[in-house]
Amino acid sequence: MGLDLCSPIIAGSSGITNNLRNIIEIEKQGAGAIVLKSLFEEQILNEAHNTSSLGEGMGGYPEALDYIGQYTRHNAINEYLTLIRDAKKNVRIPIIASINCVSAAEWMDFAVRIQEAGADAIELNIFILPSDPYRAPEENEAIYFKIIEQILAKVTIPIAIKISSYFSGLAKTAIQLSWSGIKGIVMFNRFYSPDIDIENIKVASGFTFSSSGDLAMPLRWIAMLSPRVQCDLCASSGADSG
Repeated sequence: MGLDLCSPIIAGSSGITNNLRNIIEIEKQGAGAIVLKSLFEEQILNEAHNTSSLGEGMGGYPEALDYIGQYTRHNAINEYLTLIRDAKKNVRIPIIASINCVSAAEWMDFAVRIQEAGADAIELNIFILPSDPYRAPEENEAIYFKIIEQILAKVTIPIAIKISSYFSGLAKTAIQLSWSGIKGIVMFNRFYSPDIDIENIKVASGFTFSSSGDLAMPLRWIAMLSPRVQCDLCASSGADSG
């Protein structure tokens, strides 16, 4: 990605990377770069529209409304930009912003503010679940390329995309993505998994942490694709021990 790394180990986006104290400690522990806790596309659109309702943007995913709403209250966009500025003042390693997105929408204007705040790069965590039986694989893949085209027109800092393994032709798609102008591909993201809390009759997170066994799949794909793609590759999921 054109970034100077003192180590190939990058601290991935998580609850640990959402405050300055942890960021400073992560650098002390030897990380080569830090990916900040992700913002969601819905958060950015919600702030832009100055409304507390996310109903229109999440009409097909009511199970995520509570989660997104709570996240928005505790992670305002301005606080995110402040975190970038503070991190850049206090650590020397690259700071990578992260956005979870599903479309090429007006949230992209926020990417400019991220760049202005001093972020060294942006990771786009793109999650297009191919669950619509009436949508061709090419239609899903086209969304990735549209997002990339529009974000590259907005900013000049390096862009990496974090993708899932849900492609009918993963190798070909990854190679084509590497030709699009991005500087890195992160393999692989994990979908939000809602569950039902039957005791309290409400939607709850069904999230479980990855295990060391999850690392084999991204490493296998990186080994196969590294001689063929025109961008950097990064493994994610399961890298939880030395």
